[in-house]
Order: sequence, then C-alpha cells, then structure tokens
Amino acid sequence: MRQISATLQAVLDSRRRRPSFKVYAWDPATVTISQIASLPGNNHSSLPPPLDITPYVSEVAWNDKQFSFTMVDPRNLFHPDTGGYRNYLGDQAILRLVEGDETLPESDWITTSTGQVHGQVGWKKARHSGQITAKITAFGRAETQAFKRRKITSEQYSVGTDLGIALYDICGSYLGMTPAEMRIPFVLGRQFRHKTNQLAQVTPWEAISSLLEVICYQPFFDGEGKLSYVNKSLQRGMDRVLADYVSCVELEVPENSQDGINKIKVVFLDAALSRVNGQYQKLGTAAVTTGFFSMHETLHCWWSDDRKQRASGTTMQVLKSVNSGLLPVGTESYSPIDEFHGDIEVTISKWVPILATVMALAYVAAALIPDATESTSKGFTLPTVLSAPGEIALVSSPTGGPVWGEISILPISVVVEEVPGLSFTIPWGRVIQAAAMLGIMLIMMSMGSAQYEIWGTPFDYAYLEKTSIAMEDDLDYWMENEKEIKNDFIGTHDQADTIAVTELVWEKSLSKPRRIIIEDDPSLEVGDIIGLPDGRKILIAGLSKKIKRGEVLSLTVDGCKVMTP
Repeated sequence: MRQISATLQAVLDSRRRRPSFKVYAWDPATVTISQIASLPGNNHSSLPPPLDITPYVSEVAWNDKQFSFTMVDPRNLFHPDTGGYRNYLGDQAILRLVEGDETLPESDWITTSTGQVHGQVGWKKARHSGQITAKITAFGRAETQAFKRRKITSEQYSVGTDLGIALYDICGSYLGMTPAEMRIPFVLGRQFRHKTNQLAQVTPWEAISSLLEVICYQPFFDGEGKLSYVNKSLQRGMDRVLADYVSCVELEVPENSQDGINKIKVVFLDAALSRVNGQYQKLGTAAVTTGFFSMHETLHCWWSDDRKQRASGTTMQVLKSVNSGLLPVGTESYSPIDEFHGDIEVTISKWVPILATVMALAYVAAALIPDATESTSKGFTLPTVLSAPGEIALVSSPTGGPVWGEISILPISVVVEEVPGLSFTIPWGRVIQAAAMLGIMLIMMSMGSAQYEIWGTPFDYAYLEKTSIAMEDDLDYWMENEKEIKNDFIGTHDQADTIAVTELVWEKSLSKPRRIIIEDDPSLEVGDIIGLPDGRKILIAGLSKKIKRGEVLSLTVDGCKVMTP
C-alpha cells in the first residue's frame, strides 16, 4: 500500500471529500525522470520548476501502468511545431499526476502516476469551432522499451553474495537508477549458491525479474516512479478490509473461458557439485623409441591439452610393444598418478646392455687372433752324384801373391716332382667376429619403437539441472496445463519447492478473476489484498479510474479470488 498522510486518511475515512488533481510537466532537456523520482515532492529546490498544465487538462483516464488525458490548447502553446511550451509534451517529456483534496495542502497529496511521453503527440483542430485538442498519454517507467529490448551482461558475483547487491548493481549500471528510486530492500536474504554467478545476454527487466523470482517477488514501478515489488505469497494478511458493502459500488465475477495453469515445473541448478561420468573412451596416446642405449623411459600422459580433464578407471592398451622383436628385451607398465594423468614406464632388461658389451668386446678381441692355415706345396730334389768329374787348374806367382786359375764344373740336372695333398686357409678370427656381430645385430633388431593408448572414463564435477514440480491433486496427464520456470539462481530443492507451490497458488488465483468497484482509495496498489465483509479476499491485479473535477471518484479493481494451498 501507498503511504499517505494521516490528514488525508482522515478525509478518506470521513467520506466528505472534495477531490482534486494536478498534472505537472518537465522539459526532458533540463531534468531526467530519475532525478524527479529520486527527490520528494514536485517542487524540490534542486529541480527545475515544473509546468502546471492542469488548466488545459480534461477527461483524465488513469490505470496502474499509464494515464492519459485530453489537452485543450486554444492558443497553440503546446503545438509540436510552433508552441512555446512544446518541449513539455515532446518525446520523453516527464508528466506526473498528483491527487488529493481541496481542503488539504498539496504536501498531503499523493502522486499516483509518473510517466513519459513516447514519440510525438497528435494534435487536431476542429474546422467549425477552431478548437485545438490533443490526446496525451504518459506511459509508466515499466513500459520503457529500453528496459525490455536491449541485452546486457552483468559482472560476476561469487558464492554468498546477496541477491540484492546484484539487483542494485543492475539498476544503477543499466537503468541509471539511484538507491533513492528503489523500494526493494538492499538485502533480500537470499544469496548466490554457486561458485560464479552472472546474468548474460538478458534484458534489464528480465534480470530484475529473475533475481526477485528467487524470493517470490514480482517487480513493478509505483506511482512515484520508484521500483517496488509484489509479494506473490498469498499467505500474508489483508491490506484493506471493507467493513460493509456501503463503499462497494459493484461486485462482478467476469467470465474466464481459458484453461488455468494447474502444473508448475521449476528448473534450477543444484548448488551442490555432482560427479558426471562420460562414456568409456580413449583418453590419450603415447609413443617411445628405446633400445640398449636407453635403459628407462617415463611417459607422462595427460587426458587433455589443458591438463584439466578428469578420468577414472584408466588402463593401458599396447598397440606395439618393445618386446615385439625377436627377443623379449624389457617390461612395460602403467600407473595412474591422479585423476588428471598417468605414467607409462618402459624398462630395458639389464642383460641387453651386458650382452651387447660382451659381443662388442668379443668382436674387438677376435680381430687380434691370427689366421691358422693347413696346406701342402710342390718342391724339388737335387741328385747327390755328379754325372761327370770336373777339372781344377791353379797357378801361383813365384814371388808370392795371389793365386789365379779356373775351375770348371760340368752341368748337372735337377729333377722336380709334384707331391699330392690339400691346401686352404681357415680365418678363425673372422668366424668369431661374425658370431659377435650376429649377437649385436640380434640385439639391435630386438629394439625399436612402441605405441600405447590409455582408455578410461572421463568425468567432471558440475552443477546439475534439477526439477521441482507442484501440481493439483488427482490430475490426469491429458488435463495438465504446465508452466515452466527456469532460474539458475535457485540453488536447493527447498527453494524450488517453495517457488513451485507459491506460483501454483498464484496461478490458480489468477484463473478466478474478480472485479469490484469501490469508492476511490488512493492508498491501494497492485498486489494488495482486499478483504470483503463476507471473508473473501481479493488480490489486486490492476487498478483504473476516470478522474473528473468535483466528482467523487470510483476505483475499479481488477483482481482475483485469493486461493489457499
């Protein structure tokens, strides 16, 4: 309910009223609607003085979303082309409707609507009378299309942050509102339940509605242009009780031929992290080239490039083993280190380098072994008897000295004959070298590359999307008329259950419309509950009236019967 002064309430209770109203206009070039809504009153010293256009106004029609009136302007003061005051009714011009009583000062009056002109005002001049009239409509702040059209992305909020902080940030950053324009508490008593929270690619109005939905509130702008809320919980008390039907002019039960909502499904993200398993699959591959020159290799195998993927039940599959050669030369093993990676160990047996070393030394030693030979050869024999005796004649000098003479030997014959036998060479050192080389080559042929695959079940921890359902009892499947609410800021089943039940009762109440016409009560607002003399309760969904000078107004209340769970 609106807060009204005690003197105005006394006049309303006395039922002796002299209703009055005023319409004020501001030039949008000199002031903003945010400044007007932030400050009390209409003639604040920090604001440019408004233009009182009440003398030109007639046939005022008001409802909770806008108000309109007929403008009579015989001097063309507000003509959109030539009027001196045209800015006061131009695009985005700010208008306010203030209601009260002639017996009270204006400080006790109440502002019932604050809005803006959208686009261009239409003007018409009568041919015969020459009267110039215009139909003016001032739309409430909730009808501003900028609030519902453009997309925004808020900053991130950590777990434990109150929802009211995010609400005030959005209103200040994207709607240009100040705390003085807010009638929603700064602390809503509900916190973000997830690690990181953000509103992304939603309109400002959707963002505000999503945050308030967690506590079963619905946003709206009141008559002063301030952001307020409707509590959807119908378990609260009544705001106004009619003692009798004297002030009730009419009570109507309108026809409603549409199917009502009988099932509410709330989809939310659970605040508790849950493990989510994927399909059993290949997580990674590894390859290694090893031999007697590399005794040990450790291969670190991660499940993803960023090393953040988790997996369980990991095993190794050998595509190509180090033992796939002629000899088993080593061992292969796999061990998981943590949920992010595992190690493959390839170890070469010690006999491999020992054998290779022995063979190499044998090869070098064999090069020093001499070659052993076994063979027969051809020869000749000399006879021992000469075929004829030779002659020797020597002469010496009589005085002494050297002796000279000649010796003649007769020719002799030499008999050569072939002796039968074997003759070849056996290279023993080369045979030993060949054996050593064969051993070395065998070891080398047993070495090479190996390939492995790691298989397992990938998993991660995530906030799971869960569902809470509230529906009527004994409802057949084909009779269900479901409404789905999806809100990622709901963190627990208890919150979701509360929202589902509250929303179901709200929808069931809206399916039973009621309309009453009562004497004007400017304190009533959308969302208030009126109690009838017979005990029934009416939830106000809309308000409207026609304002005329000097007449006691009748207020039309469009609402619904309050249902209880």
